[in-house]
Amino acid sequence: MTEKYGLSIEEVDKITGEPLAWPNTGSYRLLDLVGLDTSVKVTKGVIDNCPDDEFVKIIKNKPVHKATQFLLDNNYLGDKSGQGFYKKTDQRDEKGGRVILALDLNTLEYKPTQKVMIPVVGIAKKVEIMDKRLKEMMASDENSGHFVRDLICGIIAYASNRIPEISDNIYSIDNAMKAGYAWTYGPFEFWDMIGIAEGAAIAKNLGEVIPAWVEQMIKDGVTSFYKIEDGKRKYYDLDSKSYKVIPGTELNIHLDNYRTVTPVYKNSECTIHDIGDGVLCFEFTSKSNAIGEGIGQGALEALNIAQNGEWKGIVIGNNAKNFTVGANLMNVGMVAMQKDFAKLEEMVNAFQQINMALRYAPIPVVTATQGYVFGGGCEILMHTDAAVCHAESYIGLVEVGVGLIPGGGGTKEFAVRASESFFEGDVQIPTLVEKLKVIATATVSTSAYEGFKNGYLQHDRDIVEINLNKVLSTAKAKVLSLAQNYNAPIPKEVTVLGRGGLGTLYTALNEFYLGKYMSAYDLEIAKKVAYVLCGGDLTGQQKVSEQYLLDIEREAFLQLLGNQKTLDRIQYLLMNNKPLRN
Repeated sequence: MTEKYGLSIEEVDKITGEPLAWPNTGSYRLLDLVGLDTSVKVTKGVIDNCPDDEFVKIIKNKPVHKATQFLLDNNYLGDKSGQGFYKKTDQRDEKGGRVILALDLNTLEYKPTQKVMIPVVGIAKKVEIMDKRLKEMMASDENSGHFVRDLICGIIAYASNRIPEISDNIYSIDNAMKAGYAWTYGPFEFWDMIGIAEGAAIAKNLGEVIPAWVEQMIKDGVTSFYKIEDGKRKYYDLDSKSYKVIPGTELNIHLDNYRTVTPVYKNSECTIHDIGDGVLCFEFTSKSNAIGEGIGQGALEALNIAQNGEWKGIVIGNNAKNFTVGANLMNVGMVAMQKDFAKLEEMVNAFQQINMALRYAPIPVVTATQGYVFGGGCEILMHTDAAVCHAESYIGLVEVGVGLIPGGGGTKEFAVRASESFFEGDVQIPTLVEKLKVIATATVSTSAYEGFKNGYLQHDRDIVEINLNKVLSTAKAKVLSLAQNYNAPIPKEVTVLGRGGLGTLYTALNEFYLGKYMSAYDLEIAKKVAYVLCGGDLTGQQKVSEQYLLDIEREAFLQLLGNQKTLDRIQYLLMNNKPLRN
């Protein structure tokens, strides 16, 4: 790659990561994760067992690249040996981050990784829609653009020549690459983005061989490998020369399949779909699915439509990589920096009341999640009747990281859940300490299963779904199940401990601070969390309303927004995409 395109390993990884929707890793980083010895053995196995493969004929007589041989000779096999194409050190840079070295493929020396500026990556960042992004990346006349074009065309040509050798259909190959390599799109899905005829023409001009069955599709006027029809995603079946529903997906719900149908409601940040059987799906469509005013308006509209029509309930969910990254921090930060506290209180109160409306709606509401379920998204989840979470849902109330407490009802909800767990003779304080610890340390569950341990999910109402493609359909089934003889929840009285609990929690927090587990400002924020969990400065244990807890939660949230250290944290995160510990 370096010889032909003049790209470093950092540049190759940058291009083959997020811009091509291959999440979390680039090509060289993947080799380090898998292990270089494993990669070499797999390659040898393919060469030995597939001697007639066209790619094998190209590589079998080529010597091992000098960089690969260097790593093998020195037993630098990747993450499992401590170094490979990359090497982690114990050194820290000026910002406190770990210094990571990258191998120079020419000099075979390690050097500090460089932040690289690549034209096609710049293009990718500006174009959110994947098919347009891919076309623009491939059209770039820079070396990086040539690399993307050659890489994609090589992949689609090779994949098409594996039919019928390893599969009789296209979807099995696409699914294998998505499941095995965490690609967001498979080879034939990439090809559809380019266009069948266009992709074939580019590939042939680059010397790739396109099989006869693809040429026949082009002659027959077939323009895509997949299509949406009757709300179902279908693939082109080579035997019947017609489109068929992908087996096993008949009941799956993918919201892209509803794009050609007029939505029930739509604004710039959300869409409400009719997904059949009297169920609505409330989809976030903002950038990163960040929760802003448009999503708030959409939530109220969804509730209004469902309550006043012949609807059985609502699913809140989407098919994006992440359910939501949380509240639109940019908007909150801008208003806070303008010191418009009346507007801030209006915004926070509105979100609290939306979540309470979801909690006490006369129809069932179920949240369906995947990926990040942060901040406000976690608060929405906790206020609906149930959640169906993909196993790889990363759930957390992360507001402390930006100098805030959960202000959309999240802190209140932990107080409610603590109260519900109290029993006669219960010591109570250990439960509150655990709730406090989760919020004060911005604990993120690394799976849906861990969400139960951290208190974000509850065994009597929430479900884990292993199959990502079935999350929305499982959530829909949950709505229909709840809709039978549904009775809305009754507002609760919450047992809080007042000053007695508060003193104990403050003492526990002080120990954390003295142990240097938190900064002085972390301690100040955590005390606000404790204040809400205990119901404020009450003389003793008593019962309070949820609205009372929301009021003191909102007050604490606004007080923190008035502190410059919180504004510094918000600004730093927005500029650097990592938290500030001040």
